[in-house]
Parts: sequence; C-alpha cells; structure tokens
Amino acid sequence: MITGSCLCGANAFELDAPAGPVTACHCTQCRKYSGHHSASIDVDKRPPRWVRQGHLKNFEHPSGARRVFCANCGTKLWFEGVDGWLSLEAGLIDTPTGGRMSGHIFVADKGDYYDIADGLPQKERA
Repeated sequence: MITGSCLCGANAFELDAPAGPVTACHCTQCRKYSGHHSASIDVDKRPPRWVRQGHLKNFEHPSGARRVFCANCGTKLWFEGVDGWLSLEAGLIDTPTGGRMSGHIFVADKGDYYDIADGLPQKERA
C-alpha cells in the first residue's frame, strides 16, 4: 500500500499497487507549475482512493487539461489530460514508491540552466 498527502494534510490518498514508472516532464507548463520539471506517475488505470480531499482548486488550460492543487498549502496534486488521463505528482508519496525514474518527456522545452545526464530515455515531446 502506498500512501500520500499534500503539505498541510487536507488531501490524502492510498494506492493499492506500486507506483510504477516515474516520468520527468520538462514542458513549459510543468516548469511554470513546479518551478522546475515535474516528476509524476500515471494512475489513470488505477486511480488513487482519496482518504481526504479538501481545499481543492484547479487551473484549466485552454487545451482542456486540468492541474489540481491544494488551495490551502499550494501542493500540486495531479494533472488530468483532456481524455481523462491522470498523472499524480510523485512528490506526494509518503511511503516507498516501488517506482523508478523511467525517462524524460518534452525535453525540447527544458530550462537552459540544467542538463539531463542520467542516461534515461528522452523524448522531445510526449
């Protein structure tokens, strides 16, 4: 069982399965949303069970994608694609994840202040 929460604890969840691969996204949206790149796990096939959900706020991108965060503490919670695809922020997880960084996406948009030198696969887009 994996558990996770936001910084203030208003939002908490459980996952019954290992987190699986963690993807680093370097797109402009993720960089602005996180202050750097985002690290997330895809959970659209096995959504988390929310123990608590409070103070939720979302930002809807013109594309229809949504980014959801805790309005109380500002913690990023998840990204929801237009097609319902759900990506949970890996930093929320409080317990060992069972996952590993698997690669980088949108590297064409990455900041110029760092290099990606971990040898993992990189995609210019998604």
